[in-house]
Amino acid sequence: MRIGIIGPNTRIEKEVLKEKVKEKLTEIAQVIAKSNFEILLTPDKNSLLEFFGEKYHEFKGKKISILAPMKDDAEKYLNLELGQIIDCGTWNQQPSRFNEECDIMICVGYGGMVMAEIGFSKYYNPKKVYIVKELISERLPEEINQSLSIVYINLKDLSKLLDSLV
Repeated sequence: MRIGIIGPNTRIEKEVLKEKVKEKLTEIAQVIAKSNFEILLTPDKNSLLEFFGEKYHEFKGKKISILAPMKDDAEKYLNLELGQIIDCGTWNQQPSRFNEECDIMICVGYGGMVMAEIGFSKYYNPKKVYIVKELISERLPEEINQSLSIVYINLKDLSKLLDSLV
């Protein structure tokens, strides 16, 4: 099983907030690495998703696949050294291909591309999207929750969730 990790590819400027987020991402990376599932990322350089991928490696995670739009100069923006590259062509093809390549998604925060990835989860290889409550400011609007398979989870329940997927 391959878990798509979606979240913001931004850099957090406030140091206190950044450390809290990094602590949670470290915990999630450790839990997923222990589960022996592969992960799929599209990690910008110097971003929180890159940090997540590095931690997953540190905890001896099974395998990382990097979904990269190679026709759009992905090497300028993404850390392609983190794992095996899956070429999705261009950025506009990224959300649908991301969904084709993973079995479930775990959302570790919101961002612009995250909304596209969540939206495509209904149409391309339909799947559940698990959103970690501790890493979001609020739930998505009810209209979106009703049309997609979204489950909000607490970080402490992630290990049990992954065990149930085996």
